[in-house]
Amino acid sequence: MAETRRPSTHLLAWFALVGNALVILQGAFVRASGSGAGCGGHWPTCNGEVVPLNAGVHTLIEFTHRMLALTVLALGVWLVVRAWRVRKERPGFRAFAFAAFCFLIMEALLGMVTVVFGLTGDNQSLARGVLVAVHLVNSLLLIGTLTGVVVFSRGRNAPAWPLRIGRQGALATVLGLGLLGMLVLIFSGGIAAMGNTMFPSESLKQGFAADFNPASHTLIRLRILHPLIAITVGTYLFVGLGLSWWLKPTPAARRTAQTLFGVYVAQLVVGTANLAFLAPMALQLLHLTMAVLAFSLLTTLSLEMLGGVAVPRRAETAAAGAGGSGVGGSVAGGSVAGGSAMSGPGVGGSGGAQGPAIEGAGRG
Repeated sequence: MAETRRPSTHLLAWFALVGNALVILQGAFVRASGSGAGCGGHWPTCNGEVVPLNAGVHTLIEFTHRMLALTVLALGVWLVVRAWRVRKERPGFRAFAFAAFCFLIMEALLGMVTVVFGLTGDNQSLARGVLVAVHLVNSLLLIGTLTGVVVFSRGRNAPAWPLRIGRQGALATVLGLGLLGMLVLIFSGGIAAMGNTMFPSESLKQGFAADFNPASHTLIRLRILHPLIAITVGTYLFVGLGLSWWLKPTPAARRTAQTLFGVYVAQLVVGTANLAFLAPMALQLLHLTMAVLAFSLLTTLSLEMLGGVAVPRRAETAAAGAGGSGVGGSVAGGSVAGGSAMSGPGVGGSGGAQGPAIEGAGRG
């Protein structure tokens, strides 16, 4: 009875995931709007005050970001307490909750370093670009672990735990390289975002010329790597998805694979538009939103496949005859022959994929 008086574990996990995703997007808005120095060099206070009374717009934006970050930190503590209480019946939930809390603390420390060392506002140093990129990588690792919290909060519908990765070495390697590739892509996206923010181009032609000009700032010359990495990682994800399904056809992961492909195609469109329109703030935020969704749902797919039950290949082939074959059928719109991916309150399923340039990233 006591359990019914407090928010369900699954709902709490969703609150933590969505709340942290909002903090990440708000952090990108802080950077893109030039509000990172809104509280001066003070941390955790704002311009030396606990609550800034005569605050300007930039100060309000930065202070609001800090308040939301404090809120999700409290949610993280609550999640760890809940994980400890249900540790016996949900060991996978406990493992991911504690890992997520570690990344949450790292988020706060990276934010402190950004402010205290003045890597905000008009600072155009390479160090700032690198810190933004590192911050974004940590943010996605936080999203990935919180995704694990959500997946393993589903009770009986959760994947098996432990995942027994040692017995699935090939599958774990394929999926792990996909996740690693996305982190490398996001790191390069952070560099590209800083280059676009600090050194905006007046035209696409001027931007390309600056990319190859030896006299350009390092952040400008490095940003050309991002679309190249995006093409490489995107190709690997598409091939790796098919290989993963060949290694272990898992019906419970079929819907995730379908949506993964759909979001990947959409991300291609957004990335192209972001490049063509010289990375306006709205497209940067949309691009980052899709990147967060992509990483979260690639994590979901990995957990569902590693912890899911495979069907015999003959049975999968027979089922494919009715609605598409293997992963090719699943991502091309074949029938859904398994449970949903990462369903929560009012959510029928989920999925995501990483596409091209991630131009809006990190805070600063």
